Amino acid sequence: MNVLTNLISFFDTIQLNDTGRVKLLNRIDTKFLLSPKALVDCLSAHIEDYEVVEINNERVLNYETKYFDTSDLNMYYEHHNGKARRYKVRYRRYAESGDQFLEVKYKEKNRTHKQRIAVDGFQSHLSGNNEDFIENVTPYRADELFPSITTKFKRITLVNKKVCERITIDLNINFSNTDSDFELKNCVIVEIKRNKEDVYSSFARTIKEHGFLPLSISKYCLGTVALKDGVKYNRFKPRLRKVDSLMAQEENNHFALVV
Repeated sequence: MNVLTNLISFFDTIQLNDTGRVKLLNRIDTKFLLSPKALVDCLSAHIEDYEVVEINNERVLNYETKYFDTSDLNMYYEHHNGKARRYKVRYRRYAESGDQFLEVKYKEKNRTHKQRIAVDGFQSHLSGNNEDFIENVTPYRADELFPSITTKFKRITLVNKKVCERITIDLNINFSNTDSDFELKNCVIVEIKRNKEDVYSSFARTIKEHGFLPLSISKYCLGTVALKDGVKYNRFKPRLRKVDSLMAQEENNHFALVV
C-alpha cells in the first residue's frame, strides 16, 4: 500500500464535484484481476494520462456495500447462469464524502445501467421510499429481498484527461455476513468504464501487455462463494482459479475459493 500511495501522489488530482462528465451511469465495463505489484507496474506508465479523484485530501477512499438478494439467491444465480439481463440491489456508503445511496445495477448484454437514491442509512428491510424505489425499477418486491453480504474495500478512481473514461481500482477487499468474513488477499479488481465501445483505453492496453486479460468478475458473486456454503459455482471456476492463483502468492495464505 505504501508503494501505491506514493505512486498516486504523482498524479494530478480532480475533485469529486468536477467528475460529472464521467458519471457513466449507462456504460460499458471491462474488468481485470491482477496483483498489487502488477497494478503498480501498470499505473507507473500512465501518470500523465489520468487524474485521481481526491476527497478531503484523500486519494485512497473507503467504501462499504451491503447487497440484497432473495432467500434463494436469485440475483446470484442469474449472474452465475449467464443471464443477459440481471440486477443487483445494494446500499453503498462513501466514507470520505459521507454520501449514502440505495443503488440498483441493471446489466443488459454488455451495458451496465445504474440508478440510485440518497438515503440516511442502511436498512435491514427495505421500506418507505426505499421500497417504492426498488419496486419501481426492478422486477422484485421489496419484501422478498434480504441482506446477503457486506463488502468493505478501498478504491482509487482515475479519470481520463482526454476521453470519457473512468477507472476504479478496488483493493483490500473484505466480505462479511452474520456468520463469517473473508479477505481477498493479494487481489486488485480494476474496472474500466466507458460510454461506448470505441473509446480507446491506454490503461487497458498496458494491463494486457502485462499478461492480464479481461475477466468478468463480481465482488458480490466472489463474496457469496466465499461465505455461503453449498452455493453452485461451476461456471465461475475458471475465474476463481485466477483468484486462487493470486492469493496463493500471499505468504502463509492457504485458503482456496475453488475446492
